[in-house]
Amino acid sequence: MALLFSLLLLFAAGCKNDADTPENANTTSAKVDVDLTQFSQTMMIAVIDNIYAAPYTHIGKTMKMSGQYASVFYADIDRHFRYVLSLDDESCCSYGFIFEYDGDYPEHSPDEGEGIVVSGTFSRGQALDEVYYYLSVDDMVIAAQ
Repeated sequence: MALLFSLLLLFAAGCKNDADTPENANTTSAKVDVDLTQFSQTMMIAVIDNIYAAPYTHIGKTMKMSGQYASVFYADIDRHFRYVLSLDDESCCSYGFIFEYDGDYPEHSPDEGEGIVVSGTFSRGQALDEVYYYLSVDDMVIAAQ
């Protein structure tokens, strides 16, 4: 159980070497409380760190983030976890969120490392008796290649 939780956090804020997030992707959510697409990388990281420091204070807020798609399959629970991740300025570490998609999925699923923009509600979940936080996404745009 602790291993799952550790892996979830690792992938939510772990190191990764991928290309920059596309700038031409845009979502159309009606109301966004925290729009991470409007921040510099440094400010975005600070806001995400703040969210993880006190996640319960952000439950129910609508957030928007651009980044790269990543997923991990956990055989123990027969479940995929999907992530939106963005690199820091040194391109060594990535920051972002687990997301669960609630809307109509785009025509094709994003490929690993493909640019996406997601918006949704910050929520709390549980897997293997461990609590995790995620975006309940209702809007996702896959960047044009």
